[in-house]
Amino acid sequence: MAGVIDRLSILCFAGTYALALVAELSRFVMRSTARWYTAFGLTVLGWVVQTLFLANYAFKRASAAPVSTAFESMMLLSWIVALIGLYWMIRSPRALAVGLFVLPLVLGLVVIAGWFAPRESDWTQWGGTIAFWGTVHGVFLLLGAVFTSVAFFVGLMYLVQARRLKAKKPSRTEIGLPSLEQSERIHRAAITIAFPLLTFGLLIGIVLSFLGTADIEATPVHVIRLTDPKVLSALLMWLVFASLLHARFRPAMRGRNMMVLTIVAFGFMVFAWVGVEALRLRTAHGKVVNTEGTTRP
Repeated sequence: MAGVIDRLSILCFAGTYALALVAELSRFVMRSTARWYTAFGLTVLGWVVQTLFLANYAFKRASAAPVSTAFESMMLLSWIVALIGLYWMIRSPRALAVGLFVLPLVLGLVVIAGWFAPRESDWTQWGGTIAFWGTVHGVFLLLGAVFTSVAFFVGLMYLVQARRLKAKKPSRTEIGLPSLEQSERIHRAAITIAFPLLTFGLLIGIVLSFLGTADIEATPVHVIRLTDPKVLSALLMWLVFASLLHARFRPAMRGRNMMVLTIVAFGFMVFAWVGVEALRLRTAHGKVVNTEGTTRP
């Protein structure tokens, strides 16, 4: 019953974000100040409702870390990205189509979290020190994902603006976009911050994964191999981000190539979080395995 109520609550603010996106899309057919206020107001309403949902969820799970599951992490990620979008909408000229790029990302993250992301994890049952570092692991990855998301939607803006300039034709629609220089500057900063955060998060996760005995009954141990799908997807994600950082110093890789690579990196990040579970691939990540080799549910 609780799961049904949670999904109805998620559907409530997801629907509000969807209506805000519809208001943003209306810029293709109408020019009106009311359209901006409508889109902004609906985005604020969706964010407030999501804030209440997260506060209630955190209150019910007061004993658990706020980033202990993929569901919680992705919900927090969508909430932070929506807040960044609201801030940018306020600070930027109203003609700038921020919501047109931010809202689909927020809506997609909410849908993936609500209907595909796993809601349980065993590492919260570990001893105090391991549970603490598990939380640090989750926070680093969450912050890295925030800056990756910023690089993602800025990269999309760059690609659309580059295509528009290459066509050398006046746009039929009033879609304001940052200049290529502005997009590159924001993208460069976001990737530079995201890479060390993701690196430290993954390193902590690797150390935790290969620890010996955890401090819970029956002397269980946490066993995870390098061939685990979760580990492989995370390593591939890291390699793509390392390539992004390296591409900054190669003129041939700048511009469009970097933005496309960012979209690929974002896809790997989402897959590493929820793709393994969604495809029902067998993974020992987040599970406790006892000394007899059986996995605890």
